[in-house]
Amino acid sequence: MGEAKRRQDLGIPPRIKKVNHEKSDRYISWLPITKSRIKKYPYMGVATMALGAIIFLVSGGFNTTS
Repeated sequence: MGEAKRRQDLGIPPRIKKVNHEKSDRYISWLPITKSRIKKYPYMGVATMALGAIIFLVSGGFNTTS
């Protein structure tokens, strides 16, 4: 017999889920990037910087005329 059915038979209300919102895994509350996701993919920072460098160099880099 499952716990939910046993609680129903005994007349006990369903269990309330305990959610701790204060201890969040996110760096910033509105940003969907979490610490555990970054730990899963440690190369993402390097890949992002490489992509930014490539875009910077293709767009002209430090080549300015004045």
